[in-house]
Amino acid sequence: MPTTPGDYDLRELRRLADPHRETPEEFEEGEELPAPPDEVLRHSERNELVQLQSQFAAAGALPEKPYLDALPDQYSTEVVVFEWLDFLINKAGFENTGNALQYYEEVEWITASVREGLRDYMRGFSEVESFDPDKPGPADLDVDDHVLSLVYIARLASV
Repeated sequence: MPTTPGDYDLRELRRLADPHRETPEEFEEGEELPAPPDEVLRHSERNELVQLQSQFAAAGALPEKPYLDALPDQYSTEVVVFEWLDFLINKAGFENTGNALQYYEEVEWITASVREGLRDYMRGFSEVESFDPDKPGPADLDVDDHVLSLVYIARLASV
């Protein structure tokens, strides 16, 4: 009878995959994790940004502003764009997402044509025929959210 993935012991699988890896001790109930999961995620996103920058530097091609002057015309690009916009819209709403895209254009992370292309993609998220992306929305984006946006921009620029 085949085993199901839910039956696997993750600790054993990790030991088999990397015998030299240190496996953390189990936490007692009520004991806090060393860092909240969202903080760990943010740390990995910043690491990805540093890695992309290192790759550009190693190739002798550090990008100049604007970092993203056109949306690449590939299916994988659409996946990244939808993931990015989904994050922004769920966090800040349509209006603040539009404001963020305007800000990214102002700081020259993206060009006006990229902003317009992203706004066109945003319309696919709305059941409403139109929305005003320049009107304030329900939540503000923080510095970490903008860092994540820069990670998405770097991903798109590296395609």
